[in-house]
Amino acid sequence: MCSVDNTKRIAAFLEVPLGKVGYNSEKILTRTKSTEEPSISGFSSIIQSLVRETQKPAVKALHSDFEVECQILQWLDYAVLFVAPSNKDKHAAKSLLEELNQYLQSRSYLVDDALSVADVVVFHTIHETMANLQPLEKENFLNVSRWFHHLQHLEEVRQGKHLLNFSTLQLLEWATGTHT
Repeated sequence: MCSVDNTKRIAAFLEVPLGKVGYNSEKILTRTKSTEEPSISGFSSIIQSLVRETQKPAVKALHSDFEVECQILQWLDYAVLFVAPSNKDKHAAKSLLEELNQYLQSRSYLVDDALSVADVVVFHTIHETMANLQPLEKENFLNVSRWFHHLQHLEEVRQGKHLLNFSTLQLLEWATGTHT
């Protein structure tokens, strides 16, 4: 979900001090850096502000290309509008995973050929959905599983979240155990 916890993780990935993050009276995610600066509301807006503040060379390089930056912004909106709601609805999750699986068929990352904040945002937003998939379901979404498995092994992305099992050996053991 596009939550306080995920916002903290993305700030850690970007190596930017987050300030105070919580929900305002309208239940909208809000970031306050200091009393002198206005607060920023909305998940996508907060992430964009964090990206502007980062000093990570890889992130700054990606955001120096206008087209790449626009694609990243589209993925932030996609995470808010489609990925987060799919955590609560199995049918929406299946549709989302099918769409992402098709998109990732010929790609290693969501934007360009490098890890971007778009990957990190979608990874954390989709984590709950991936954790709830059974081994056979993960196999139906091989491209998403490959992408997710790769990202979860990057500690700067995963940040202590538990590793999900994508082992076909586990699937084989499960299938053998249920059919004997």
